[in-house]
Amino acid sequence: MNKSYVLLRMYDALRSGAGIKLTDCCGKYEISVATFRRYIAFLRGYFDEICGREIVYDAQEAVYRLKK
Repeated sequence: MNKSYVLLRMYDALRSGAGIKLTDCCGKYEISVATFRRYIAFLRGYFDEICGREIVYDAQEAVYRLKK
């Protein structure tokens, strides 16, 4: 899959409140864990700088989501 497409889908999932599961995302978009982590790091920087929001990891549900 195209990097831009995957990043936009991850962005949409975060903005909608659904959150992102590493295993689901890697399987669905056929990306490695390392690539997933790079994409999350990129989105963390974006949301922090542009939106003033933080991406957090919820260990209980194993999901990344925007902090409320």
